Amino acid sequence: MNNQITDKRIFLKFWIIGLFTFGMIVWTVFMAIKAGAGHDNDDAFLSSYHEIDRDFNKILQSNRDFEAKYNIKFILNGNEIVGLTYKDVYLGQRSIAKRKDRKNLINVGNNILKIMIQDKMGHLVHNKDIKILITQAISHDNDINLEFKNEDIKKFNVKAVGYWNLTGVVEVGKNKGYFYIKTNAKK
Repeated sequence: MNNQITDKRIFLKFWIIGLFTFGMIVWTVFMAIKAGAGHDNDDAFLSSYHEIDRDFNKILQSNRDFEAKYNIKFILNGNEIVGLTYKDVYLGQRSIAKRKDRKNLINVGNNILKIMIQDKMGHLVHNKDIKILITQAISHDNDINLEFKNEDIKKFNVKAVGYWNLTGVVEVGKNKGYFYIKTNAKK
C-alpha cells in the first residue's frame, strides 16, 4: 500500500513538472511573438536582414559611387553628420553611452532634420528622394517614417527617451546611398 502512494506521488509530480514546463514553453512563444521576435526586417537600410546579408558589398559600393559624385550632410537639431555613415550598424546600442559624437542628437519632443546634398562642384542638389526610418531600438511602437521628395528639411516628434536608430536610403537619379546612425533621445 505504501508503494502505491509513493508511486502516485511520483506520477503526480511528473505530471505537475511536465505541465509547468509546457506552460512555460507556451508563455515563452507568446511573449516572443508579442515582442516581435522572428520579425524578418531589422530595419537597417530599410531592408530585410537577408537582403543586407546578401547585398552588403553592393551597398558599400553604391555608397562609394554616390560619395564620388555627391557630398551629403545630415543636420539633426543643429548637429552635423557628414557623409553616408553606416558603421554604427556594427555597434551595440549601449556603445552610445560611451561615445562623444552622435550622442543626444534627438530630443524628446520636437526635432528638425535637414539633409544637404551637393554635387562635387558645390551646387545644391534638389532632385532627391530620401526615405528614413527613425525607430527605437527596443520597439516598433514609436517608429517615424520620413520622406524627403525634393525637400531639405523635415520636422518630427519623438515621444520617448532611449536609444534610437536613423536608417535610410538616399537617391539622386540612379545613384543610391545608404546610412545608419545610432543615437539616443534626451529630455
